[in-house]
Amino acid sequence: MPITFGYQPAVGTVLQDPSIWICVGIAVLLIAVGLFRRRVFLEHGAKGLLTTFWLFACVPFLLAVYIFVSGFRSGWRLVGGMLQVRTDAGVTEIDLARAHAAWVTQNGFYGLADRLLGTSAGAYASGLFRLNNGQVADVYVLAGAPRLAVSDGHALVILGTPGLDALVRHVSMGVLPTVPPANVLPFHPVAGLVTLAVSAAMLLVHVAMWRRYRTRVPDRVTSHWDVSGRPNGQMSRAGFYRWGLGVAVGLGILFTFISCMTWAACLLGALVELSIALLWGMVWRANARSARIA
Repeated sequence: MPITFGYQPAVGTVLQDPSIWICVGIAVLLIAVGLFRRRVFLEHGAKGLLTTFWLFACVPFLLAVYIFVSGFRSGWRLVGGMLQVRTDAGVTEIDLARAHAAWVTQNGFYGLADRLLGTSAGAYASGLFRLNNGQVADVYVLAGAPRLAVSDGHALVILGTPGLDALVRHVSMGVLPTVPPANVLPFHPVAGLVTLAVSAAMLLVHVAMWRRYRTRVPDRVTSHWDVSGRPNGQMSRAGFYRWGLGVAVGLGILFTFISCMTWAACLLGALVELSIALLWGMVWRANARSARIA
């Protein structure tokens, strides 16, 4: 029978992550502003702007859900002879048949120097970190727990959780093999390709909106409204179209690059680009409606 044991955080531990509550706070703030100004928006015929608050509130809320789910699934486990470590940077596997381990200290040779990709709050750390010795390791440590470094020559992990005494009985203790600098940074080409495809689709949406509304709006369009729903900014029709394309291209490049390192950016990028496209559609429709009334 394969040996299976490890550590997975409890719900209460995951909920102590401050990034979850920051995202929830932003979502609640956007919803509160939308509710507070709801009547004003409706009185000025700016229902689309009201909808924007609900759309943008979904982005931090879904991000909070993603952080909670990924945090709840984080930790480590031993399955057969493989150590599987799940952090905010992804999943790392170490073959214990070729691995060595050693107890390390928080501020010693294997202490954490810089965060490269992941989360750190107080004594909690999860993700990819550069160590004091210059190596890069996947780290999952909690406050007050002893730290164990494990390396098989291909990957290096730093663990600091309950249950490590059981893991020590299944790994050789001794000098840790040095991990080569290559193959330590996470790379998710599928996530990058998915984000690139979504970005290309959003560009086509902007082009389609331009073709539909360019003859139905005036030469100068309203591009901005104040918090009370009153127009307070204008742009040329072509300038607004080029601005929309520029925003879509910029976001596409940014999120495609970040998605190659983490799947979280793939989901977040899709939500942001979809929200921007919906917002641009609302602005085009608002200007077309004003032109008909005029």
